[in-house]
Amino acid sequence: MNKILILTKNILAEQQLQKRLQLLDYEVFCTTDVYRNQKSYSILQYFPIIMISETISNLEIEKFLSEIDYEANLIVRLIDEQSNDEGQTDWRVSGIDGELVKNSSLDSLRERLVMLQSDYYGQKVETVDQEYPPIQKWEKRTIETSGGSVFFSKKEERLFKLLLESKDKLLSRHQICNILWPEGETDSNRSQLSCIASKIKAKFKAAGYEGESIITKWGQGYGLDPKFYRYLSTGEVQTDFKDARNDSFLFNKMFV
Repeated sequence: MNKILILTKNILAEQQLQKRLQLLDYEVFCTTDVYRNQKSYSILQYFPIIMISETISNLEIEKFLSEIDYEANLIVRLIDEQSNDEGQTDWRVSGIDGELVKNSSLDSLRERLVMLQSDYYGQKVETVDQEYPPIQKWEKRTIETSGGSVFFSKKEERLFKLLLESKDKLLSRHQICNILWPEGETDSNRSQLSCIASKIKAKFKAAGYEGESIITKWGQGYGLDPKFYRYLSTGEVQTDFKDARNDSFLFNKMFV
């Protein structure tokens, strides 16, 4: 049974939705406390799906999402009526994965939830060329390397792809922040960016790569180490790196 946590300011406002979700075989829990009490955030790990009520303001949601690792959950915004496409895009960039109209028919509610979960858990990138066997595929934000599997959160995946697409060029913090967050570069987002990059590097080290994966140059930005491209393409730690930049192009083909 899928578990859903509804964050709301008024539990009574969610009773009808809760009953309908339970009819669809979801285990549903409503709370007025979790989104404004950091001591309660640990409960989020037990609910793959988090729904945020329309009783909670946009500013409160932004504050909540800035304080949690929402990459591990499917975040759904509950609304009274369907918003326009531009509004949906803004929310996706902000960390909301989709919207759900509360007064939808049971059929619509069922199909919308299936679609949201399919989009969230079924993200796929084309499998890599068989010429480069160390990376078998990239699926559900997991990349297979010769050292083992590396699982990315959504923000980690976006940053890693950005660095791959930049090839041997560095991307400034300003450029990256403007892509990852709608509000662009702020003190908080710069701090988050540094944390995301550190997590990516730690995950590749845990998978067996001892060298530097992401490099940071003060005043210039972030990029992938040319030696790292060789490792991704061949699974071998390179001792002669003169062709590393050519390998970056070959590996980048995997994600087109």
